[in-house]
Amino acid sequence: MFFPLSFAAKAAAVLALADIAASIPIEAYTNVQGRAATTNATTVLAPVSNPNIDKVALENVVPTTNVSLIYGVNGTLDQGDMKVSHAMKYPTVVLEDIAAVTAVDCDATSVVVTFANLTVFNAAQTAWAAESPFVLITNHMGDCDAELERGIFLTSTLTFDTTTLEVTFASEKTDVSTTANVTEIAFGHLAGTAIAKRTTINPTYTMDFTAPLADNTVLYQYAPYVTVTADTATVGANVTFSGYFKYNWLLFKVEDLYFDVDTDFSADLALSLDLAASYSTSFAYTAPSLTYSLVSVPGLLTIGPALNFEIGADLSVNAAVDVTTEVGLALTGGSAHLDLLDSASSSTTGWTPEYTASINATGSVEGEVNPYVALTVEVAIDFFSGLVDLSAGLTAQPGLNNTLTLTASGGVDLAGVTGLNSSGTCSEGLELASEFVFDLDAFATQWYSTTLYSVAIPIVDQCYSWA
Repeated sequence: MFFPLSFAAKAAAVLALADIAASIPIEAYTNVQGRAATTNATTVLAPVSNPNIDKVALENVVPTTNVSLIYGVNGTLDQGDMKVSHAMKYPTVVLEDIAAVTAVDCDATSVVVTFANLTVFNAAQTAWAAESPFVLITNHMGDCDAELERGIFLTSTLTFDTTTLEVTFASEKTDVSTTANVTEIAFGHLAGTAIAKRTTINPTYTMDFTAPLADNTVLYQYAPYVTVTADTATVGANVTFSGYFKYNWLLFKVEDLYFDVDTDFSADLALSLDLAASYSTSFAYTAPSLTYSLVSVPGLLTIGPALNFEIGADLSVNAAVDVTTEVGLALTGGSAHLDLLDSASSSTTGWTPEYTASINATGSVEGEVNPYVALTVEVAIDFFSGLVDLSAGLTAQPGLNNTLTLTASGGVDLAGVTGLNSSGTCSEGLELASEFVFDLDAFATQWYSTTLYSVAIPIVDQCYSWA
């Protein structure tokens, strides 16, 4: 008998029976097996010209303390992008935003900027002569920056050559840590406006995976008492995420950090449990992580998602029994906002799983059999080569809780029996209480772990008698 139902839920799943004193001590067991860990290729984001800047506008030569820099894949924004905004200590000019700049040459002590337009050159002379020191940001117009990075130069004195339309700066190469007060990073498709605090960003980076186990994989064995076999087991997920990060260089402090995650999740688990005597244990079968060094901005930021799944169960029976059980879950449209600094600001919407469940037991027994499948999505962020190294994630755990007392001399398969008398005394029959459970937990490694959503859906609480 299958019990389908749709519901909105969170993540924690178990299949339970009745409390039993076992003749063998309870043991905890973790089996780390399965496929080798999988690593996806890194998506490297390199400097991209800001499409929202009018590069012929004279205002672009005027130094400003607020700058926005765009990064994309292969010179475009089609495959996701990242926006980096700096509140600078010094007035700053982004040279790539000036169309009339035709060349930039650098050495250890100077930067030379060449213009193609006298009008723009004169505007720059007026604006730059009034500022000292100020910062120049370069982007591959010469030998000023490393591959896939922008260059940052702190200038002091400068001279203007009206014949060659060149400006020569005395300068030193530096980095954002010494020239910015605050840095904000948003990964997602954003408009060219300044980043707003706690903007909800449409997610843009996606991971897909399917993790099937080989049929009839032995998950746990403790001879001669118990063998647990996964007849079939498949976990699949589609995860899309975005995020926002704000760092104060003056205070050396993370002021804001969150991820927005959208996911579709599926799990199908069919277990066979062969218990030769009364027995109690808890076990977990953990597959190696699938890690994705998914997004990297060289010299600035690396975002590394990972997916982990686990199959486990709590077992407690007072006699020999054979049990088969199945749990299936399909979840679409789940969204979560994970605030790493403030757990109260984390939230979730749209977690509406549809599931199937069944149990088949043979023998005269009381006990508990609590299987579950858990999927963990984790996103790690490494900022400025380890200056900030944090992670956050979600764990979704569906399962089936069954408490049963089987007193019939034969077995009962709830998936195939019809005409059951649910008002009998169970002197010869099955007493079964079953519920589907689902928990969704959020965690931020340095700060907290919290449950965002939890639900238990009663499936059946009946006495089926054949007397």
